Amino acid sequence: MLDAHSLAERATNKPNGEERNPTKNLKAQVLEFLQKEGPSYPVKISQGVGRESFFVGAVLSELTESKTIKLSNAKVGGSRVYYVPGQEEKLEILYDYLPDAEKKAYDLLKEKEVIKAKETTPVMRVALSSIPDFSKPINVNGEPAWQWYLSKELPTQIKQPITKVKQIPVQVKTIKRPEENQTKIVPETKPSPKTKKEDTFSKDIETFFSKSNIKILEKEIVRKNSESNFVIKIASQIGPLEMFVCAKNKKKVSDQDIMLAHQKGQNKKMPTLFLTTGEQTKKSKEYLEKTLKGFMIFKKI
Repeated sequence: MLDAHSLAERATNKPNGEERNPTKNLKAQVLEFLQKEGPSYPVKISQGVGRESFFVGAVLSELTESKTIKLSNAKVGGSRVYYVPGQEEKLEILYDYLPDAEKKAYDLLKEKEVIKAKETTPVMRVALSSIPDFSKPINVNGEPAWQWYLSKELPTQIKQPITKVKQIPVQVKTIKRPEENQTKIVPETKPSPKTKKEDTFSKDIETFFSKSNIKILEKEIVRKNSESNFVIKIASQIGPLEMFVCAKNKKKVSDQDIMLAHQKGQNKKMPTLFLTTGEQTKKSKEYLEKTLKGFMIFKKI
């Protein structure tokens, strides 16, 4: 099995034996193309340098590993783009390929430059976290926030104050025995920590999947006995179908819960199944029927 470096060397060796070991030539061609054209995806780069995408991919992998070039998180179609450090401003070409929620996050962050988590909605917080090419996670006075990626200087209020931790003295009880006229120091014992609760809700969801012949591909416990996320595979008449699952253990499911789950499913490019132990609010039902019909399945268990 050839690694990326070996493939890069083979790619640049001429079949007729001329210019043996000219590895740097293909790397130089790729770098020159990126410097001239800006952020590009592998097929376009291969066409630009006139070489097979298989070999160009090996060179791109080697250049990325050495941090000579960078790779975007967002994709053009199904491909992430490669670019030279210093071309970050040109990543705006990815904007048209972002989902609608992430476009709104992009526009808002570009306008405000800094957005505190507490100042926005759960859906917007997910969207801001989903565009790392344009959004930098920061702390504003100890609170989570995001900063526009092209902002050169952090605002002064972002400097987080250093807090001193007070040392709490150990309290002791003094027991005096009159007959011996002596004192004995006995440290106060702290109550034993509470036994951790078992995540029965997550296990119930897994049992539900097992009884329904549904295979679990991924599992994430967001909050014990409250919320869990899954990626599942379901057999269907047209073949296996992968879905994102948001499972919530709560009495009332709001429209915000529905929007947030849908956004997570969009980020994974999958349809969403919402499982819950509770009932939908009126707003939640309206949003699901009017906006997400055909994009989300809601099921009470």
